[in-house]
Amino acid sequence: MADTVGFCVLVMQADTEQLSRLPFQTERDTGFRLLELILAESTIKDRGTDHAEQSDIDVSVIIPVHNCESFVEESIRSVASQELTDQRVEIIAVDDGSTDESFTVLSRLAEIFDELSVFTIPNSGSASAPRNFGLDHARGRYVFFLDADDKLEPNALRRLVTVADDTGSGVVLCKLGEFGPQKRASNVPTQAFKKTVYAVDYIESKAYTTLGALKLYRRSTLQQNAIRFPLGYTIGEDQPFAMKAYFHSPHVSILSDRVYYWARGRHDGTNVTSQGQSARKHYLKIKTLIDVIASGPETGSRRNILLRRPLTANAGVPAVFGKPWLLEFGAAERRKMVSDFRELIASLWNDDLRASGTVESQLLIDLLIAGDVESLESVSSTLANNEPIALEFDHSGSQFVYRTANGRQYDNLNLKLSSHEDACWLASSDLHIRGTVGTDGGDRSPDNAQMVWVHRRGGVEKHFDLNLTSNAGNRADRTLFDVKIPTEQLDQPGEWDAFIRARWGKLDLTARFGKSKAHSIRTSPTYIGSPISAAVIYTRFGNLTIDVGPTQNHLSSHIKGRPENVGRLTLFRHEIATVRGDLGYFFGAKVLSHKTSQSVDAEFVKHGSDCASVVVPRAIFRRGPYTISLIDVEGTAHSVDDSACNRTSLRDLRNEMG
Repeated sequence: MADTVGFCVLVMQADTEQLSRLPFQTERDTGFRLLELILAESTIKDRGTDHAEQSDIDVSVIIPVHNCESFVEESIRSVASQELTDQRVEIIAVDDGSTDESFTVLSRLAEIFDELSVFTIPNSGSASAPRNFGLDHARGRYVFFLDADDKLEPNALRRLVTVADDTGSGVVLCKLGEFGPQKRASNVPTQAFKKTVYAVDYIESKAYTTLGALKLYRRSTLQQNAIRFPLGYTIGEDQPFAMKAYFHSPHVSILSDRVYYWARGRHDGTNVTSQGQSARKHYLKIKTLIDVIASGPETGSRRNILLRRPLTANAGVPAVFGKPWLLEFGAAERRKMVSDFRELIASLWNDDLRASGTVESQLLIDLLIAGDVESLESVSSTLANNEPIALEFDHSGSQFVYRTANGRQYDNLNLKLSSHEDACWLASSDLHIRGTVGTDGGDRSPDNAQMVWVHRRGGVEKHFDLNLTSNAGNRADRTLFDVKIPTEQLDQPGEWDAFIRARWGKLDLTARFGKSKAHSIRTSPTYIGSPISAAVIYTRFGNLTIDVGPTQNHLSSHIKGRPENVGRLTLFRHEIATVRGDLGYFFGAKVLSHKTSQSVDAEFVKHGSDCASVVVPRAIFRRGPYTISLIDVEGTAHSVDDSACNRTSLRDLRNEMG
């Protein structure tokens, strides 16, 4: 039966007791080397032909499976339904020692789908080992990696393979989308997917910003360059793999025209990304990626771009040597880490790469290279306590510097201006704002500061001095301010964005304003004037903007649902409709007769933010059915839902009252 349906189950004969007795070392080197030997041996026994010489399969879809019994069938079926002619796709599902019914589900599906082969291996703890196993058994000209809880859009593989064939690209990236009951633990990549491009450089196209495995790869490139997933850690194991594939590809192509791959957000929290990863494994991850980049073909500014991820980004050095360093590593281990990491990165660290970092990553790496364990521990302790790193203002250099206990000074820090919005209100056409401004960890407040409004399209600037009062609480690095903005001075139609600019001597820092704000601040649009002359809004990033005109519709995302007509009362010559819903932005009403198609103004009486009455003229309601529309402050009409309406009369009310 197994031969006729293409069902292949390989149960690894690993001595799991022997594996469990191995000591748990930092990188579990011995255990993982043994596992790779087991996988390699079983692969040799299982192969009866040289897969590299076979080309009757267009693409091998490799699916690592671990405890995905509820999701894996949907994933398998999304591949089996792909429109590739003559069954030119194979599905390789590798169960990574699941403890649920995943293997049983796979075995059942293998009897249904000829293209599905199922394998099982001892649990390895990450997707690396099952993916490597799948690669060793793949026969396709291309390989594609699919996670067991995700799915492919119909016809995705045909499009990917066609682009790879037509362009000769070694890697084809496709746009990802999210589905499922909950947001994913990590965001889907977006930076590289602004537009569809073919046969482009992986750095210039921003493809390097997405190092996940979920792409189409030319298998000959992987085979000829021995590109495999590293073992030893659970999150980020695909980054060295994708980076090496980029190195050895003539170019890449990026498909952004639609979603090709759907990544599931799981509510159960059992996927690996949701569970996180220890700093110890994260350390191994960034070391591996740095070593791959350092030994790769890129040099100069191109190499600096690639090194930002493991070095200066928040998920790089700060994720190991920042908050967790003192908590997760002993004193002797910390000294060895400093020595090892210093040797790894000393020749890579340069001014251009340093300029891309935050103050935290700059200082952590500076101290690593200096071998200053004591100062590094001090900075780590500060970060672990969620405190800003203490900085001194150097008057001679007009800049903030970090000074170690032994007096060594680190300057040219990439400081950011910090601001917080405490209150915002309108008085006539004047916008009043109160908040704080400063720089994290600084030992003095700014000498002066302004709120700068910049016209988004024209670049025109309007400056308003902040009234700086006193330090905020006990923080020397924060100063209270208030400012009044006469909005009529923003005299060009369009969107004006708010910035804060502060100065310490010759040091000038500027930052967008509004993202950090008190919870009490209302973020829905506020309108100025009657008729409306401007709208105070917060962008989708949370920043403060004033739209003069206004030139855009800002209510669509703030009106929650369609207003409802919940009752109609006939009262002498009029009919009174009771409307409920989010009515805060409505100021008028119209009534449309279905019989005459005549629309007339109706009296709108608001009883609160969620209840109002509409007085319908006799001339309308006596002619039969009609529709009520409410008019918002932007002049847009919103029809009222009549499905929940109950009609009554004054006589009915009297009868009910007895």
